[in-house]
Amino acid sequence: MDLKEQNSREINWIADPVQRFQLVKTYLLNHTVSIKKPPYFFEAIVAESFEKENLLLIHIPTGIKLVKGESISFFKTFAKYLQLDCVFEKEYEEYNYLFRLVNIGITETAREEDRIPVPSEVAFASNLVTYKFFPGDKKEKIPNIVAELFSKYQEKLREGNFPNLRIDKFGFVSNRKLEVVRKTQKILYIHDSSDPENFRSKDPSLIDFEKEIVSDIPSAIQTYNNENIKSEVVIPIVYSDDHCEPFPLGVISLHSSEKNISEEEMKELTSVANEITDVIRTWNTFRTTTSYKILDISKKGMCVRIQDKKLADLLPKFKTIELDILFKKQRPLPVSGEIRWWKKDEKGALILGLEFHKKPEKALETKRLEKNTDILTQQFKKIISKRVS
Repeated sequence: MDLKEQNSREINWIADPVQRFQLVKTYLLNHTVSIKKPPYFFEAIVAESFEKENLLLIHIPTGIKLVKGESISFFKTFAKYLQLDCVFEKEYEEYNYLFRLVNIGITETAREEDRIPVPSEVAFASNLVTYKFFPGDKKEKIPNIVAELFSKYQEKLREGNFPNLRIDKFGFVSNRKLEVVRKTQKILYIHDSSDPENFRSKDPSLIDFEKEIVSDIPSAIQTYNNENIKSEVVIPIVYSDDHCEPFPLGVISLHSSEKNISEEEMKELTSVANEITDVIRTWNTFRTTTSYKILDISKKGMCVRIQDKKLADLLPKFKTIELDILFKKQRPLPVSGEIRWWKKDEKGALILGLEFHKKPEKALETKRLEKNTDILTQQFKKIISKRVS
C-alpha cells in the first residue's frame, strides 16, 4: 500500500501496561474506534478491557475475517490521535472478538476538530478540478497542442514588430543562459551588450548576468560582439497555479543586431508569455463529474476516496485540491484544501486527507460548511449514544 504523510503528528508509545489500560478505560471503553485496515472506514466499539489478561473485547458490527496471531490496529481521532496495536486471539461470540494489546500510542499535539463519518446518502464530493497533463512530470510528454500554440504566437509576433523572435519548448538545454532562465524562471534582459552595467541587475524579476551566468563581463561583451548580438531578451513561459509548483514549459527569445530592445518591448513580450500560459491553463484544466466518497469530515478538513485510477496516480502530485461537496438537497458547496497526506488501498483507490482553505472572500461558503458539519456531528453523536446504550 502506498502512503505519504505531510506534517504528521508524533506518536508517544506507552510502555507501562498499567498506563496503557488506563488510557483505554479513560478514552476508549464503550467508544467507537476505526479499524486501520483498508478501506479505513470500518468501525468497532471497545466493549471490555481485561488488564490482567492483557486483552480487549472489541465489538465489530460488520464482522471481520482474521487469523489467530494476525496483527491489526485500531485508532480514535478526537482531541488527540490514539492508536491501539493488537493481535487477534479468537472470536468470543458473534461480532465480538478478543485481541491481545501489544502497544498503544497517543499524539503530543491535539487535533482541533473531531472527524465525523459521512454516509453517501448525506453527502459526497464531485466536480474535482484536475489536469489533462501534469506540468513538471518528467515521465509525461508535453502535448502537441502546446507546440502548436507556441508556433501560432511566434508567427503572429513575427508578422508584427518582432521578425527575429523565436518561441520554443524547453528540451535538452546545453546553453548556459537558457539553463539559468529555466532554473530561476526569471527574464534575461540585455538592453545594450556593449555596456557593462547592462550585465548587472537589482530587479528580482531579472537575471543578474554577472552573478548568475558569467562573472567575466569583458569576456561576455566580447562573446555578444562575436555573435553580432547588440541586444537580447529571453523570457520563460511558466505554467503556474494553486495546484502545482511553477514549471517552465518554453521560452520566448529575441536577439537584435541593429537596435536595442526597449524595456517596453520586453514588457510586451512578458505579457505575451503570461497570455500563452493562461491559454494553456484554460485548455488543460477541467472538472470531473464522478462522485467520490467522503469518508469523514470536520470544520478543518476531510478525508475523501478517489476510485479513478488515472486520478489516483495524478492527484498525489498536487499541492492543493479544489472540488465541490454536494450535501443532500443543497446546491454544490465549493471547497479547496491542502493535501496533508494520502495513501492507496489494496484496490488502488486513493485516500486523500485535506485541510480546508479559509479565505475571507469565501466566508459564506465557510459558514455553510460549518453549519452542515455541526448537523452531521449532532446526528453522529446521537447514533453513537444509542449504540452504546
